[in-house]
Amino acid sequence: MVDNYNFSVDPDQVKAQAPKFAEVSSDLRNGLSELQSGLASLGKVWGNDEFGQRFAQNYEHKAEEAASAISSAISMFENLGKAAELIANKTTEVDQGFKDALQKITGKIDGKA
Repeated sequence: MVDNYNFSVDPDQVKAQAPKFAEVSSDLRNGLSELQSGLASLGKVWGNDEFGQRFAQNYEHKAEEAASAISSAISMFENLGKAAELIANKTTEVDQGFKDALQKITGKIDGKA
């Protein structure tokens, strides 16, 4: 068992991080787009001979997997940014709700409500 367990969240700090996730997502999206455009403009430079075909067998599938993984990372960072903002907002709402409830209770105890 953990004694003196403290957990806190600073909603403003969490919310401040949300745009950073969007920035990373945007940078990745732009980088992937530039990479794909650049590679597409070059065409299949490895040629169609035996060595080129072997290269293509190893390269093309792996390149598609890499692009897919980067696309997944882009989505992940977008979602993390949205989630960070949502967590910050919900934490603030819950904290305000607890504060209001405690004030109401203490007001009744003190005979002020």
